Amino acid sequence: MERIGRFIDSSVIDVSSGFSTFTDALTDLSGAADINDGEYPLDEISYLPPTGPGNTVFCAALNYQAHADEADDAVPDRPLIFLKLARTLVGNQCPIAYHTKVTEEIDYEAELAAVIGSPARHVSPEAALDHVAGYTILNDTSARDLQLGLPVGDDTLFDWFSGKAMQATTPVGPYVVADEIDDPQDLDITSTVNGEVMQDSNTGLMIRSVADLISFVSSRVQLEPGDIIATGTPEGVGTFQDIRLHHGDEVEIEVEGIGTLVNWVEETTD
Repeated sequence: MERIGRFIDSSVIDVSSGFSTFTDALTDLSGAADINDGEYPLDEISYLPPTGPGNTVFCAALNYQAHADEADDAVPDRPLIFLKLARTLVGNQCPIAYHTKVTEEIDYEAELAAVIGSPARHVSPEAALDHVAGYTILNDTSARDLQLGLPVGDDTLFDWFSGKAMQATTPVGPYVVADEIDDPQDLDITSTVNGEVMQDSNTGLMIRSVADLISFVSSRVQLEPGDIIATGTPEGVGTFQDIRLHHGDEVEIEVEGIGTLVNWVEETTD
């Protein structure tokens, strides 16, 4: 049964009776403070992605200069945004699907993600963070051989859909941290694979800030509560180090002030 929870220390309090949907809870975070439908240890729960089935995940590409440099890509003149499907997402402590029928190279990407708490349309960067309910973590797992190698005549193009949006490939979570992040542009961010540090950076090195990205996306479409803005990954991804993920690998993404998103790679022919 899907429930809405408020995390405290080593347990979670069920607050489902106060809200009809998870997105309703995002619009009224203070309303969860006085609800207690039962308390459960963390080892007795399963995590879902902290978003709604009708929401959209907007992802920024090439938003750290060092990552653009390692990819030998120029930084675009405006934000480069691609989308994730709801069926692409998985929660904390869930497997990352390795679709071996179609790809032989999957990769990790540590990202800070903002979760929208109120509708936003044509908002300025100065007002953008007022529309954020809180922050979470996203691992933009990518099928590099599909993403980076689509031949079109004499050119090679990015295949964003095949590389970024396959089913059950993108972990998000473990939860939404609200009212605890004073400055989203000053957070340490790391990724590890089987305990080995792969990425080690800070969100202050983003080319375009969280507020800038929210403002830009809101100029194209209205952002709704539960939508997610993933803010790009720093340098250190696997493909530019001849590293790829394998069945059984454990990937941890940690963002200061939020926590750790933990998942493992699992081969599937589904």
